Amino acid sequence: MRRRQPKRTFKEIRELILKDFSKGQRTVNEIAQSTGLTWRTVDNHIIHLIGKGLVEPVFISEYVKIYRLKQVKP
Repeated sequence: MRRRQPKRTFKEIRELILKDFSKGQRTVNEIAQSTGLTWRTVDNHIIHLIGKGLVEPVFISEYVKIYRLKQVKP
């Protein structure tokens, strides 16, 4: 019988998502696939990261959402 992995904390999940942005602009699906998180989890955490000013939307349509790390202005 397989043991269940311990749940990750919100902090761990958000760090994982932010680290994935090192690859550039990403869709929610791309992040979900490369991190092993569900689409819904990624979407919810991205909303939080937008609110914190760390991530910004590049393009949002009915079918796709593309995000990137927010550029820090000097």
